[in-house]
Amino acid sequence: MATDETGGPIRRSLDGLLDALLAYDRASADVLATTRRDAERVAKALSAAGPDGAALADQVMELVAAGVAAAGEELAVATEAFASETGALSDLLAEPPASGASPGPVPAQATTSGEDAGQAEDEAVDDALADEELLERQSSADAERAPTSSTVPDHVREAYGALFDAAIRDDIMAMVVTNDAGHAIQLHGPDVSDEALKARVSWKKDPMGRTDPKNDWRRDPDGSVHSKHGVGHVAGKFTSLEALAKPLRTLLDHCGGTIADLHDYLERNRGLRDAMIFVPAEDANLVPGDTTAYRGEGTQAEETAEQWRMQRRDAMELGGEPVPIVRTDPIARGMDPGVTMIFRKIDRTWVMITCYPEAEPRPSSSRWEERIRDGSDARL
Repeated sequence: MATDETGGPIRRSLDGLLDALLAYDRASADVLATTRRDAERVAKALSAAGPDGAALADQVMELVAAGVAAAGEELAVATEAFASETGALSDLLAEPPASGASPGPVPAQATTSGEDAGQAEDEAVDDALADEELLERQSSADAERAPTSSTVPDHVREAYGALFDAAIRDDIMAMVVTNDAGHAIQLHGPDVSDEALKARVSWKKDPMGRTDPKNDWRRDPDGSVHSKHGVGHVAGKFTSLEALAKPLRTLLDHCGGTIADLHDYLERNRGLRDAMIFVPAEDANLVPGDTTAYRGEGTQAEETAEQWRMQRRDAMELGGEPVPIVRTDPIARGMDPGVTMIFRKIDRTWVMITCYPEAEPRPSSSRWEERIRDGSDARL
């Protein structure tokens, strides 16, 4: 790496360029969105004027669509220029120091409260550089072709059930597989394809293909995408049924091994509606390779993750270029990895709604080993 003496200015330049690129992207998207909305208002007014107006409205939308597409191409050229400069700065940052060179002096502000902010900026740049070599993009057209499935095949049901003792197998199947409210296997099981994962994180396409108002997905001829499917900046899965079953088996064992024990634990640890339980990877015996995922580029920090989600929103609304994504392994790469299981009581019985790997727990999750350490749950 470059020395602090040269690396500092280069890092600041690179960070500034990345910020400028994001601002340029956002401003361009806003202009195109405004243009499209204005055209739609004009077309609507023309359509109300009668048959001739409807024909004119079609012409307006065709012309605007062509103009927006042409503008998008020009903006892409400018974005490439940004990317080229970013790459050049990245190369400079990666150059080794000259022979005999010594690190430059530590800036005075590094010993003040500004150190945390500077470190955060450096980490954001490091994240962007690390992701640069791994970037993938999926077009909305490819997302439209990504396979979906809302059912669990019989052989998968049997294989999953076989991972639990016969004495509790039927209860586990009722809790995880056969209740329509549960979707752990359909959304996070090993049969979810890479293309489906990419479509989920990039374009919010439900891997189950559900058509209810919360999950319906549609791609219009202009490339814009409509979906309210709930997904953040990561879409992940387990690479085997054995891996998917590990956290529930671990929870069962520590509860006492029976469904009654598990139900009792869930009753004592439920929130207003759900029991959200986080089991650390080490406790669940999960190892690197047991999970895989796609996440947004440079989304290791919440601020950059929010920026990426806004880029995705704009791409969907405008039919724009796909957002960049990176393959990752939450268990291997996470700072505090594990699995979140969400249980809900439906018709007086507990159902596992979902089960998914995470790089770190959410604040709203109940972290089970903390309850052991503070003695608040002696039975677990």
